[in-house]
Amino acid sequence: MQFEEMGNMDGKTLMLLPGTCCNYQTNFGTVIPKLSEKYHLICVNYDGFDGSDAIFPDIITVTEKIEKYIQDNHGGRLDGAIGSSLGSTFVGQLIMREKMHIDHGIFGSPDLDQSGKISAYLQSKLVVPLLTSFTNGEKKRNKTKEKLKSFFEMNEENAEKFMQCFSQFSPESIKNEYYTDLLTHLKDDIQV
Repeated sequence: MQFEEMGNMDGKTLMLLPGTCCNYQTNFGTVIPKLSEKYHLICVNYDGFDGSDAIFPDIITVTEKIEKYIQDNHGGRLDGAIGSSLGSTFVGQLIMREKMHIDHGIFGSPDLDQSGKISAYLQSKLVVPLLTSFTNGEKKRNKTKEKLKSFFEMNEENAEKFMQCFSQFSPESIKNEYYTDLLTHLKDDIQV
């Protein structure tokens, strides 16, 4: 796991939690300079997505590591946490588990999909090969990049960074991340 702190160290603490198959640099790279002016940022890269040889274990194990870091380094409290896509699952888990406190939990593009073990297994068997194959070969790469640029209005640099996520990380980490996200449910009516 990688935790990188930067920005206005006297500002309110804001944790940035990236989405599926991403590191914080790709997910938040364009907003970090502006956020750094006001906030003390804690940027997270999960096991398997942090440049190490580690494999992403599961959502709960990673949530526990994030909780421990916040408890050990920030007295168990954050002013805010932003989760992009899968990162929203972590924000929800951190709030629901009540092992630490977040004043403001922000879900950005959450899917929060939930399923049973068989469905999660089948979905991960279908989706992960798709996620890891669309950058194979120059023709596929170029076609994918053009779709990202037109459909998602990404510029060249961001489209390239996004595609690198799916080719630079271990398929096993991607599978574990996708699979365990489907099995990690949030309670209804969370009250803190």
